[in-house]
Amino acid sequence: MTNSNNPNFSLIIPNYNGSEFILDCLKSLYTAVKKCPSSNFEIIIVDNGSIDDSCQLSQKFLDQNKLPNLLSTIYYLPSNLGFAGAVNYGLNHSQYQYIVLVNNDLTLESNWFRLISQNIIQNSNPKIATFFGTILNKDGDKFESQGLKFFLRGKCLNVSNGKKFTPSTIYHLPSIKLIWGAPAALIVYEKKILEKVGSFDNDFFAYEEDVDLALRLHLLGYQTLYIPQAISYHLGGATSSRMANFRYRMDAKNWIYIIIKNYSSKEFWLNFFSITNERLRNLSGLIKNTIRIYKIKSIWILPKDIFKTYGEVIQNIPKMIKKRHQIQKLLKSAS
Repeated sequence: MTNSNNPNFSLIIPNYNGSEFILDCLKSLYTAVKKCPSSNFEIIIVDNGSIDDSCQLSQKFLDQNKLPNLLSTIYYLPSNLGFAGAVNYGLNHSQYQYIVLVNNDLTLESNWFRLISQNIIQNSNPKIATFFGTILNKDGDKFESQGLKFFLRGKCLNVSNGKKFTPSTIYHLPSIKLIWGAPAALIVYEKKILEKVGSFDNDFFAYEEDVDLALRLHLLGYQTLYIPQAISYHLGGATSSRMANFRYRMDAKNWIYIIIKNYSSKEFWLNFFSITNERLRNLSGLIKNTIRIYKIKSIWILPKDIFKTYGEVIQNIPKMIKKRHQIQKLLKSAS
């Protein structure tokens, strides 16, 4: 029997050929859910057209491990909608007031939901829409993220990324604090606010969609609460590492979308040269890594990928301008 004062969670796991790691993810989720018997949970796996046996493995695990406060569903998409599309699909089929995004190559400590729940219950600030813990690398010896740090030149970094972490480090971290925003590897959003600001942008497909959403939340005055002791472990890049220069193409494209959609005219022109320089860095990264990955084949692959990436940007500029107008309307109504 759940207590109505306790938060209930819809866990959305986008999956694409994740057979190597999704069971570890599910096992850690079950262990953490068991420590929150007073909340309701649902696991929503949204599969992006996998061709491995990750869904069969997941379904077998879900069938064999039932909990009284946990529902589970796997949705099979006929084609790959990307991270953004899969999350939005899961969001549209969710029923609880808090949305938890979980990368399929991530595991969490058993007290994760208990700590998140305690802070949600104790929170009296209606502008806090997002809750985030510490993400470590898979081995647990380095930070992956303590949140996001945003720069107007069009760059966003994971705070403390790559810094050394030891078990004693946790005692020197603050109890809780507000941060600019957080990545979507493992994060909790209040559903009604997520829907209000428009959730993830399907045109991003994958990468930087969490920065775009965090920026919109920030512009609208919403805040992110960082709970350092809620620790998780992330393999990181497990899907994209199999997809050649995919991430570099997405980064180049999606940062242009972020700027068109979210920057004021003043912000854009005051930062024009640094923005331009950063976009050239994106292009340089795409060129260098395409050559590194494809070697001699890059002679014909690189021009094609550059044309495809920036051609898609040009094609979608009218759509991004329309989204910009929608965001401006939201900002005016919130002021």
